[in-house]
Amino acid sequence: MHKCARAIWILLGCLSLMACSTTKFVPQDKLLLRKMRVSVVDRKEVNQTHREHEDALDADALADKMKHYVRQTNNSEIFGFWPLQLKMYSLAGRDTTKWINRQFQKMGEAPEIFDPYLTEVSMREIQKGMFNKGYFNAVVDTAMRVHNRKLRLDYLVTAGRPYILRSYTVRVDDSELKSIAKSEKETLIKEGMLLDADQLDSERERITREMRHRGYFYFEKDYLRYVADSAYNRNEVTLTLALQDYVANAPDSMRNKLFTRYLIRRVRFFTDYDPNLRPDDVSITTSAKNGYEYSYCGRKLLRESVLRHSCSIVPGHHYDVVNVERTYSSLNALGPVSFVDISFEPVEGDSLDCLIVLSRGKLNSVSAEIEGTYSAGDWGIAAGAGYSNRNLFRGAEEFNVNGSFAYEWRQLGGRAIEGKAEASIKFVNAPKIAVGYKYQKRPDEFTRTIAHASVSYQLKPYGRKLTQNFNFFDLSYVYLPWISDEFRETFLQPTNLLRYSYEDHFILDWSYGGSFSNYDQKHPYRSYGAFSYQFETAGNLLYGLSHLFHQTPDPDDGSYRIFNIRYAQYVKADFNFSAYQIFSKRHRLVYHGAWGVAVPFCNASSIPFEKRYFAGGANSVRGWTARTLGPGGYRGSGTRTAYNNQVGDIKLDLNLEYRWRVWSIFELAAFTDAGNVWTIRDYESQPHGVFRLSEFYKQIAWSYGVGLRLDLSFFIFRVDFGVRLYDPSRLYTDGLVWRTVSNGLGWKDDMTFHFAIGYPF
Repeated sequence: MHKCARAIWILLGCLSLMACSTTKFVPQDKLLLRKMRVSVVDRKEVNQTHREHEDALDADALADKMKHYVRQTNNSEIFGFWPLQLKMYSLAGRDTTKWINRQFQKMGEAPEIFDPYLTEVSMREIQKGMFNKGYFNAVVDTAMRVHNRKLRLDYLVTAGRPYILRSYTVRVDDSELKSIAKSEKETLIKEGMLLDADQLDSERERITREMRHRGYFYFEKDYLRYVADSAYNRNEVTLTLALQDYVANAPDSMRNKLFTRYLIRRVRFFTDYDPNLRPDDVSITTSAKNGYEYSYCGRKLLRESVLRHSCSIVPGHHYDVVNVERTYSSLNALGPVSFVDISFEPVEGDSLDCLIVLSRGKLNSVSAEIEGTYSAGDWGIAAGAGYSNRNLFRGAEEFNVNGSFAYEWRQLGGRAIEGKAEASIKFVNAPKIAVGYKYQKRPDEFTRTIAHASVSYQLKPYGRKLTQNFNFFDLSYVYLPWISDEFRETFLQPTNLLRYSYEDHFILDWSYGGSFSNYDQKHPYRSYGAFSYQFETAGNLLYGLSHLFHQTPDPDDGSYRIFNIRYAQYVKADFNFSAYQIFSKRHRLVYHGAWGVAVPFCNASSIPFEKRYFAGGANSVRGWTARTLGPGGYRGSGTRTAYNNQVGDIKLDLNLEYRWRVWSIFELAAFTDAGNVWTIRDYESQPHGVFRLSEFYKQIAWSYGVGLRLDLSFFIFRVDFGVRLYDPSRLYTDGLVWRTVSNGLGWKDDMTFHFAIGYPF
């Protein structure tokens, strides 16, 4: 009965949103702008131009471009048709003194009232936009349809024939400027292209940047102009690049200033800048060497060698705008620096003095956190603390030490304990060194300790969005001092090939990975994507040494060992992709996919447990708790020990999530997840778990759900409620894979709550 009641309440809520009038708050003499669209009327001609000129946009792309010039758009919509926020606003009553009405209005979006003036402005702006794209004869009109005080507004753009660049010449006297502007390899202007104003402006920026790259400190983009001459009754233009008249006719002194390559005489660093202090209040110490001068107050913020190596501006070299940008980037990346300002002052002749001002940031920080945990019916508490020093030896070395402790009360008895500690130090333009120790006690399974040490390096070249990570050395020693009889009976039998995943072992691996994102901080509400990958291999060096020194393999299983402990050998690859489709400041749709495969070979018959994949949990298929899904069609017994068997060597995660910022710090989400893990080999203890092309698609689990997020700025607290839709573990038992009310859908077996920090992807 309670299931029917829940369904009725959900149905009533949906119907109320569907039925509410979106014109409730629209004045009687006004219209709701229900839909706005920009379309190209002469599509065939525009698409023909696109086929003939690779720089020309097709009709759809041109229409999308012109949307940016529209000054009034309709209310935001979910999935392109449902104005949910407008309907939410319409649920409010007219009495704003009532709290509930104010909340509905805050969560919703006020109706967009049609404004004829903004329509006129939009038509003019679209025409300017078409002009900028070379369509000088474009005509913009509108079509309006009104129904029940709701307006559908169409901007109809007749593009006409675009103007084409027939010829292009450069008319400047300076030889350096002329060679840059006429560079056939670099120029953005080609004969036969559309006369695109944006492209022409980009060419001026290119020329200016190259001039400043070569030392012409005073050269500016606005000193360049275009002169266009169109042929009579033909859509062709002759274009000339020239200097502005006030530059071309300027006195020799000004022209010499513009066309002189400036040298850097000296570079002055001033650290510990404080805008609240007057110069008279500060005692300044200064030292100089090789054209660099260092001034600081009291104790040095950074060693002089660090400042010099982070500065691409070199005394005796010509001014270079690229080196200025690189210096900004390098200095801002230093932990103890919070602010950087670079300025230049002309001195005698053709020289410049460079002044670099740095402000001290927060050098030390302490963090602490405590949280409650809930996993598979077991409650627990976790606490952690950390300390960070961003300038340990006055060389911007970042030192971190942190630790955590977790305690869990288990329904089946016993207490699970987990503690870990880690320390790391990262040097500027040098590898990061880290050591750590982890202790796990699971009362009905095992006690395990993991000690590790690593040396890694991150490379992010200036001006590139690809970050690369090199893990040169990562050594882990996994030791199990105690194992329960049940766990030993399940996993450590001689016939069980998976037993090597749970025995003492060494892992000596090397990995390389990278991440890329085209997110633009200047345009935070523009759609973007992110991609990451990692390749990892282990045991190859040890295996080579074993053969080099003619080591005798273990007589029982034929494996090579170090200190009588077997070492792992495998290769592993992971790929992760996310796409963020942003509709507005409050609405976005996120697509996510993750793939991974790990293959044991030579000295190993299975992947170490801590390197294997698992499915389910807050960041995977959210209809399942962590480690309760898979591999493949395998159905676990539900015991604590059995969870260790629900891991695999191949992973697939596919996710789709709609995020809606409702009000202030509150965000709602609707999601659907699919995925599973599989094994590379057919292990007896994991029936139906092996990956087979003929079956794997039937074993992809599917779930859906909703979530609530609290954005507290410094972190995001997330609660997700997942429901199973397709359960592959039932393929080989009762066959009730589609989880519906008629198939026994229930709270205990098919629904899961997840509590987490941060977004899942």
